[in-house]
Amino acid sequence: MIRGQHRVAIVTGAGGGIGAAVARKLAARGFAIAAVDLRESWCDATFDGIADRRAGLLAFGADLRFLHEAEATVLRVVDALGPPAVVVGAPYPGRPDGGPPQPRGGETDWESVILTRLRAPLLISRAAERYLTDSGSGRIVNMTETSVSNGRRRAVDLMVRECLHAITRMLSRELAPRGVLVNTVVAETDCPKLLDAPAGAPRPECCVDAESETVSMAEFLVSDTIENITGRLIETSHCGPAEDDLPPDPGALD
Repeated sequence: MIRGQHRVAIVTGAGGGIGAAVARKLAARGFAIAAVDLRESWCDATFDGIADRRAGLLAFGADLRFLHEAEATVLRVVDALGPPAVVVGAPYPGRPDGGPPQPRGGETDWESVILTRLRAPLLISRAAERYLTDSGSGRIVNMTETSVSNGRRRAVDLMVRECLHAITRMLSRELAPRGVLVNTVVAETDCPKLLDAPAGAPRPECCVDAESETVSMAEFLVSDTIENITGRLIETSHCGPAEDDLPPDPGALD
């Protein structure tokens, strides 16, 4: 068990995307990190990006859509690292291809959306609640990402955004009097390049900037410097270049 100066942070969806970025940022700040995703092996690359591979960086595989899995995961974290003081509920699973297959015809699988994007962050927060309150300065940060096309948000993103905010406010009312601050961060990106990019292509600069700003916001919200910020939904918004401003296709110049 890690003791002493290291605060323990559970980061879900840490196998990729913004969850991995948050895990690396908090590890650099001295946190002991419990990186949780659907597959433990997904978190290997997350820790590969940390220069100081010290003790206190562990990966855990769990299906957080189910309460017994969330509770068992928290107990494993306590045994290995110590009681958590921070829970960051990043988009889960952390890999775009890690979730259940979508129905044919482009329809939204609302059951999967509820289980992974809403139920998972709620259950891991509930499972860790006792340890967060015992710490006297617990922090919960729920995170989600939304894509905007021509100024229009997808219905599924709007639903997740509002439901996460409702969960955050509910947890805040219950836990803030016991010293736990709860907030939500929404990373919103409006980027034509991202929509048109082929699979596996490097991410546009605006998306990288959006991720960096979002991770910095999460880092701030779990710090000891905040005292009364709770129950908030905080948006970080980045716009890529408009389609008219994109450089021409080199082939079009021939």
